[in-house]
Amino acid sequence: GSNESAYGRIGKQIQQVAPQVNLTVEDNFDSQGSQQNLKRLLDREVDFALVQLDVASDAMKKGEVVAVAMLTEEYVHIVSHEDAKIRNFSELQGKTVDIGPPGSGINFTATRLFQATNLQIQAETGDSLTRFNDQSLDALVYVGPLKASVQVREKLRSSTGLRFLPLNLSFINYLTLQFPESYRKAYIPQGTYKPLPALPTSDVLTISTGGALLTRPDVQRETVALMAWAIFSNARQFASFYPKLALENGGINLYEGLLYVHPGALQAYQRGDPRVAWLKYLQENTPLQAASIMLLSTTSIGFLIRGWRKRKTEKILKGHRQAIAELQKQLATDPRHALRETENLQQRYRLMLIEGNLAPDLYQQIDHVNEIFVQQCRGAINRQQDGDLNQIIGNLTDLQNHSKNDTDWMLNHLQSCQESYREMLLNGHLDFPTYLNLYQMQLLLSAVLINETHQSPDLLPQSS
Repeated sequence: GSNESAYGRIGKQIQQVAPQVNLTVEDNFDSQGSQQNLKRLLDREVDFALVQLDVASDAMKKGEVVAVAMLTEEYVHIVSHEDAKIRNFSELQGKTVDIGPPGSGINFTATRLFQATNLQIQAETGDSLTRFNDQSLDALVYVGPLKASVQVREKLRSSTGLRFLPLNLSFINYLTLQFPESYRKAYIPQGTYKPLPALPTSDVLTISTGGALLTRPDVQRETVALMAWAIFSNARQFASFYPKLALENGGINLYEGLLYVHPGALQAYQRGDPRVAWLKYLQENTPLQAASIMLLSTTSIGFLIRGWRKRKTEKILKGHRQAIAELQKQLATDPRHALRETENLQQRYRLMLIEGNLAPDLYQQIDHVNEIFVQQCRGAINRQQDGDLNQIIGNLTDLQNHSKNDTDWMLNHLQSCQESYREMLLNGHLDFPTYLNLYQMQLLLSAVLINETHQSPDLLPQSS
């Protein structure tokens, strides 16, 4: 990408982490974007390239390129002037729209969007990043991570009278079904680019596509493994471009969901630092493993190592059993919390396995215990939900069966029900939409009862 673009910033971050594995990364920061990057990769001008997944999809299916790491989520921004009185994507018929430079991912995605509709626009292929205040345009398209481009961020902050246009849900459904490997439904959150006044003024329905570091299948496996490890071991430093990397064990998002991954990258994700050559060689050579086992089993060193492994295994298992025992105490009162903590444990042990810090047989033992407890948690949650449902039905039944003349009791009962539902919400037993529906129903019943107190006390609406 260009120097201050999102891709440019990601490239600089890669340059910073690469020396940790003795790699030197060169980038002239003179690219228009994804399409030009992919062409340079296919033409062997470069060994790695940042490319949108929708741009790379066909080349990946043909086996011409493969992924190293997912490094960003790129959102489609469609921006117009408020004066143009355009409210959504479908109203761009006949309008002048900047769809980005020819070599960019912006141009590729925008062209695909308009080709997938019957909209006829006057397309311009300028530099949309510099044209937010251009009154000759009715709208422009930008595709990129939220707030990652310095140019876009500053232009949106300094511009006035802009409006973000949403995509229609039916159109999004069409795109995600037509190109499932490329697009998903997404939202640009309210106030992303400016808090006061908010820009956008509300959440904007749109689509997003992944942005990945790609390479060719014939690039040296060791080089790709080192690159993947440099990024994986510094995953949090890329979180400003891909927020999922900031989560606990977020590094798995670098490769989870990617269909075509270079074997060297998989090696780094599954086995850890590729520079540990002796360990890698031992893992990849079964005869050597067998000889090593025979040698170790017949020497004092073998006895020492087996003893050390046994103590380490017992320590890990003991710690895990203690953790599950503590969570067992919460099973009756808060099974959802117990389930979340167990899932966190599963992720932690999975990462230890990937990094080579946990033996596969020990991982299987721990995972078996975890799965049993997960089932217990889900059973407890189901029982808790059944109890809450019975309580809600009981409350409504009591209200329906009570004397229709005792309005005061009914109002007090409704208040008691409301407090009960609020407690369920705070404890995580009810989701917010369900609570809101119950709350609205309680308000309606209360209003009817109060109104009937002044009219005909003998009438009571039937609950359903």
